Amino acid sequence: MDTKTYTETHGNIPFNWYEALNSETIDWVNLQRKSRNWVTCACGNQCDIIPRDKLGIPLDWFLSYAGISFNMAILYFDKEFALQNLDIIEKRSLILIKEMKSSCESK
Repeated sequence: MDTKTYTETHGNIPFNWYEALNSETIDWVNLQRKSRNWVTCACGNQCDIIPRDKLGIPLDWFLSYAGISFNMAILYFDKEFALQNLDIIEKRSLILIKEMKSSCESK
């Protein structure tokens, strides 16, 4: 199965949030622009098989809440909170993807 990020399915290049947040000089303006769009935010950089609404908001409430928290951390220049939420987004996305793949295999 050829998987892409949600970002890629909308014609964008995936963005490495960890690299951007751990760089010597953080471009907060660029990060704020990216984080407020569900296509380019941290959730958008997850696999496109995660169910979303037409705006790109994950249907999983936990994942969408983590995405909102991530955006708020970026808006307030809070690197540590952003990294914590990024970890939560990655872990929750892996759980959802694993559940979806096992569901598909059992059919």
